[in-house]
Amino acid sequence: MKGNLEIKKNYDEISKIDIPQYIGNEKIYIYTNKKGSEKDIQKAINSSKYWSNISWADRAYLFLKAADLISGPYRSIINAATIRCKSHFKVCELIFSLRFNVFYTNKIFNKQPRLGFVVARTPFNIALPALMGNVVLWIPSEKHYAYVLMEIFKKSGFPDGIINCSF
Repeated sequence: MKGNLEIKKNYDEISKIDIPQYIGNEKIYIYTNKKGSEKDIQKAINSSKYWSNISWADRAYLFLKAADLISGPYRSIINAATIRCKSHFKVCELIFSLRFNVFYTNKIFNKQPRLGFVVARTPFNIALPALMGNVVLWIPSEKHYAYVLMEIFKKSGFPDGIINCSF
């Protein structure tokens, strides 16, 4: 019962948040109807050219830390965000996806070329390209869920501009 009350509290709080885009080291607050611009995309591309020089192990650590935060202290918040967006996926699938991508990337890392910049549409497509050393522009389908996940990435230690989020 306590867990349900915590999720309800987080749901109510998330519903009131003014959701920003995350481009480089900026949070860009926009009106609901405004979309990201070509300038925002170019800024995202240029935001973090050093990411591919960071070791694979250090990048993997950040994703595993995010999975640990989601499965621990932020589980209630991400559950509330998932409920808010009426999503069909479950938090356990997100945690599995982050951890599996680390496992899978370890097997293909030296065989797969890095692209430098990738556009991704869903939360499950952002981990693999970023693990490979690419900067990612994530275009999520639900803003509140994206906000919570971006904040978890920041708390995990992701440098600004690695995963950019535009609507």
